[in-house]
Amino acid sequence: MWIILGVLLSFSALALEPSEKVKGAKILKVLPNNILLIDRGLEDGVARNDHIMLTNEVVGYASRAICIRSSFTTSYLKLYRIPDVEAISLDYQYTLVGIDDREIPNPVAQLRDRMQSTGDEKKVEKKVGADPFLVKRDLPERLTERDLLKATGPEKRKLFVERVLNENQLKRDLDNYQLSLFASPFTRQSINEGESLRYGFRGGNVASKYRLLTGFEQQQTKLKDPVTEESVSTRSTKGHAQFIIDHLKPSLSTLSLINYNSMRFSSLATPKHHWQVGPIGFTWHLYESKSWEYLDLSYVPLYDIRVTDTITENGDRGSDRTTGIRHGLRLAFKNQINERVALENILWVRPFQDMATWKVERDNLNLENDLKLIFNISGNLYFDYNFIYQKDKLWETLSGLPQSNTINSLNVRYDFNL
Repeated sequence: MWIILGVLLSFSALALEPSEKVKGAKILKVLPNNILLIDRGLEDGVARNDHIMLTNEVVGYASRAICIRSSFTTSYLKLYRIPDVEAISLDYQYTLVGIDDREIPNPVAQLRDRMQSTGDEKKVEKKVGADPFLVKRDLPERLTERDLLKATGPEKRKLFVERVLNENQLKRDLDNYQLSLFASPFTRQSINEGESLRYGFRGGNVASKYRLLTGFEQQQTKLKDPVTEESVSTRSTKGHAQFIIDHLKPSLSTLSLINYNSMRFSSLATPKHHWQVGPIGFTWHLYESKSWEYLDLSYVPLYDIRVTDTITENGDRGSDRTTGIRHGLRLAFKNQINERVALENILWVRPFQDMATWKVERDNLNLENDLKLIFNISGNLYFDYNFIYQKDKLWETLSGLPQSNTINSLNVRYDFNL
């Protein structure tokens, strides 16, 4: 008898006290009737009948709930007040804060000390009559598998576009913007045995939903002119911007991008100007883990505009302009080998489709593979080895250069927050 009483007293001591906090809680599963399964239980101080407030660093106060069942490692929380339905997401980590029982509204107090179904039990025969535990107040009808919840009650239902494009969330996400400055004291490419100095910047924000990635790069090159065999200096410029709405669904995000490229070999610019614009595409998240930051497959249709310098047999200079559609396919991954070393690879394959004939040119792929081995020297200081393989049919057909090019470079990079 004393042993049983001691066990019961030990469980009661595990309950959350008012203002006591449990950090880092994650939602494992979303069940019907506004019930969440979380990864915190008795060993963390979360016990049945505890009155709990959920908060997170992104949106602040998220909801209030009552714990209706608890095991050593997990608990079921019945949500009864949700001021902002978008604050409930499988992506967030939550802090559980104990609340005094006196703050439980009277209609909700009936949930205390009653065993409720979590929805995980085996189905039984339906009971006739109304559900005595149904809380109508300001709750949504159900919780989906993501953070796009349908609000009920007096609040006007939001359109899908309004839920996806949340202005306040966008401002919060863009506040935490990180910039990387890099320089490559050594760069060597296979075309014309060029040795280059490369420098530029990359930027991106650490965000829960909206991501903006930017980059700009210039490369000064000394190489041998393929005609005169004389050494000449050239310059290339690259820029890109990407906008991502992360995890519209558990394995799906949007991708919009703009790429710019200008490259001059000898006296010919090939290309002189090259724009690729992808208004909307999608990224499928194939795999994620603690060491694999991402393994993604993306598709985005690109409107391709390219202007290239040409020289006729008579020596007259001219330009060639091509427009069309490219089907952008990207396979990307990043693996954190250890605390200081990471491996990143981005493969782009972009077959060209003529807008006049709608024929896809399978040999005009505008292929590029960017492999990067990243070393964290100290803090925000990084040292990268970069190997880039490029294949572009138009280098040969328009400028008489080889179709493929390889670039080896050593980069020194420093990251800082704006």
